[in-house]
This record gives sequence, structure tokens and C-alpha cells, in this order.
Amino acid sequence: MKPINVFVDTSTVNRILDIGISKPEHWRYEEDRLYLSKIIEECVKKSKIKLFVNPSVKREIEATPNLQRKKQLLAISEQLHFTPYNKTIFPFTFPAHYVTEEEKEMLQRLKSYMPKGFEKDTKFFLDALADPEIDVLLTTDYDDLARKKLRDYLANEGVKIKIKIFAPKELYEHLQG
Repeated sequence: MKPINVFVDTSTVNRILDIGISKPEHWRYEEDRLYLSKIIEECVKKSKIKLFVNPSVKREIEATPNLQRKKQLLAISEQLHFTPYNKTIFPFTFPAHYVTEEEKEMLQRLKSYMPKGFEKDTKFFLDALADPEIDVLLTTDYDDLARKKLRDYLANEGVKIKIKIFAPKELYEHLQG
């Protein structure tokens, strides 16, 4: 069975990397921690899911000044086999994936539309949306209205993208489905 390709946005990568840190006063963080742990144990470690991240994630980890923390983060990243991927973001990490004219046009339309709640992560979302091999965009951006608006926009525009946009709990429930 072919694994599900999941592009992980940076806020979610941070939650994965800090999965061992409890923040009981933040219920949303704790919920993410619970479901990300289940996804990792039941799907990632059993090769049912392949995780894709922007190459900037590794650069940020390598720039971590605390050596102990840096080692922990690199170990987690390697254990989960984070696969660097970028199509729309410079600087490219080679081998780069180049944008076709059709994708360029689609990306321009998407970029001009991006609904409220996605501004800070626009380029990461565009990378996930630009690749037909990516099945899921996993995000901890909880502006449900923004995610719904983006899904609706893609459907209304007839953009041929099969990607699903999930928060950790939604992805886990979808996989159990």
C-alpha cells in the first residue's frame, strides 16, 4: 500500500518536535499532542504516512543555539524521516522541483486569494497545493473558517487538486474512517 504523503506546515512541525513537552493550560496544544502522537505511532512509524516539510525546517533546527536541544530536534527529525520538499519557496534545496506554466498560473490565483488566517503560511500552503503527489496538508492553524474557505475556493475554481487540509485530530479521525 502506497503511503499517504502529508505536507506538514511549520507550526505543526514545532508541535511534533515538542511532543514531549506538556502545556496543560493550553487545551488545543494538548489535543494536538495527543493526536500527533497517535499519528506518529500508528501511521508514520508503520510507513503508512510519509511526512514532507519545507527545507527551512532543517536549517532552523541546525541553527538552534542550545546543543542539547539541537541534538534532540535532529534525532526526532531523522526518526520521523522528514522529507524536505519545496516547489514555490526560495532558496531552493536541490534537487529542486520546478513550477510548470499551468502551476504558476494556479499559484498566482491562489496567492491573490489566500483567505484570512493563512497569510503567514501562504508559501507553505502553496507548496503543498502545488504538488499532485501531496495528499494532505497538516496544519495546526485553527481558523476553521479559513480552511473551509480555502477548500470551497479550490472546488469553486475547479482547481484540480486532490489535497485535503486537516488539523491533527481531523487527520487521525480521517485515517480511522
